[in-house]
Amino acid sequence: MNIDDVRKDFPVLSNSVYLNTGGTGPISVKIAKEIQNIYEYARDYGPDTPKVKSDLENRMEETRSLSANLFNVPINAIAFTRAISEGMNIVAHGMDWVKGDEIIVSSEEHPSGIMPWLNLRDKFGVKVVKVKVSEDKNTFLSELNDLINKNTKLISLSHVTTDTGHKLPAKEICSLAHENGVAVIFDGAQSAGQFSIDLNDIDCDFYSFTAHKWLLGGWGVAGFYVKPEWIEKLNISWTGAYAGIWDRGLKDDVVYETTAHKFEFGGRQKPLYIAMGLAIDYINSLGINNIEKRVSKLTEQLRAGLLEIPKVTLRSPVDLDFTTGIVTFSLGNIHGDQLSEEMLKRNILGRPSLRHTDISGLRISTAFFNTEDELDFVLNAVSDISNKI
Repeated sequence: MNIDDVRKDFPVLSNSVYLNTGGTGPISVKIAKEIQNIYEYARDYGPDTPKVKSDLENRMEETRSLSANLFNVPINAIAFTRAISEGMNIVAHGMDWVKGDEIIVSSEEHPSGIMPWLNLRDKFGVKVVKVKVSEDKNTFLSELNDLINKNTKLISLSHVTTDTGHKLPAKEICSLAHENGVAVIFDGAQSAGQFSIDLNDIDCDFYSFTAHKWLLGGWGVAGFYVKPEWIEKLNISWTGAYAGIWDRGLKDDVVYETTAHKFEFGGRQKPLYIAMGLAIDYINSLGINNIEKRVSKLTEQLRAGLLEIPKVTLRSPVDLDFTTGIVTFSLGNIHGDQLSEEMLKRNILGRPSLRHTDISGLRISTAFFNTEDELDFVLNAVSDISNKI
């Protein structure tokens, strides 16, 4: 991986020290141009002419295939969605709930990973319980096990937590859950594109992922994995055109797709889904294992440097089994918003973090395209701010 060449793909890197991929990853010049090219193609020849329609639909299916290969799952198990939340809601409204059913979430969920379940709580009397995120795997799994009971129906967790970047032990979680007859869904917003993910090996029931963060594919498009055995079992909630075949006869019968396609409905921004495929192809060209190794090296540099600065408290894990490209820290009593503003004055773009917990800090998302020099610049900035408080 030639970092100098890689950085030329992302103009934003010439304008700032961009460390917010965990918020929104930048899109490359190639992808931005291809999105424009597709819209111009549809503009010039008509978006619903047979050839244009066929070309775009075929390219969307290429994205479905690339997504399936990325996660090592069958192509018929991938549905296109518009956001992480849509995948979570497919499950929330696709399972049958009664008062007293329980859902386990973590203490560090993004709103996408908890609001659908709180909605079920308010509608059906479902109980939502929280397991504390712990850097010790055995402690975490033991506490999770203690929460599972005969009423537990679903475990919903972030594969990587959004605030502190903890990588949870997904395979062990699924094994524990399935031993107790409990289904598992992961929010993959902060994981997809960071490291290799084999959902066949992890054995989760559902996995919701998005293009706009570490996959570098842009806003408004996402994907949802459904374990094949769940495709028929999961009830249809929202539906419409393209989810199945409507018999226009007197019976008004509907025959739904027999693949995960049944959870898709309505018109889609085809150019943006094609862009997601291009982004996955770009990740593949660099090598997901190469990306993971480089991010690990960079974040280790950042963590080690932060620990040497007075008044810094590291909020992210240090155990390599749990670390990711997200490094979150607090500096004295400075609120995360203020710390973010101080960094912006130095043209460093991170993000105020711990919005979903009671601790305030700054989240740095270190991606493969960042450099050692950029991280040294960040560390010097944090040290300078520390000396002034």
